[in-house]
Amino acid sequence: MSDQEDEELCVLVLDEELPRWLAANTTAVLGVALGAHGLIRTGPELEDAAGEVHPGIGTRPLPVLGAPGAELPALRRKAIGSGVVVIDFNEAARSSRSYDEYEKNIRMDGMGYLGIALHGPRKAVKSISGNLKSLR
Repeated sequence: MSDQEDEELCVLVLDEELPRWLAANTTAVLGVALGAHGLIRTGPELEDAAGEVHPGIGTRPLPVLGAPGAELPALRRKAIGSGVVVIDFNEAARSSRSYDEYEKNIRMDGMGYLGIALHGPRKAVKSISGNLKSLR
């Protein structure tokens, strides 16, 4: 098995019909959650040619893919069933003004997913997301 096959992979899958502002928000929320859960490592701070210091950013690419919103629940279930870590951003979270409100809202029926983050072995993540295209 090659090193690349052993690697972990992380991708974001967003509803391809989201307005630009909501796609940006969804990406930011999922990125923060990935970092907070320790799933994305950051590199050390770096100094540029002018001597300015820049805090470290993620050390690996984080592809942002698009899928029809109606497919996100099935992709989420398939990922969980494959042992892939899934973090989701849903309508209950988006419409909440606090985490306490989100805790109440998440129990609603018909919660729509705006995006999901998938993190796990490259082969498992690719089997779920491999046919999806970059979000445009």
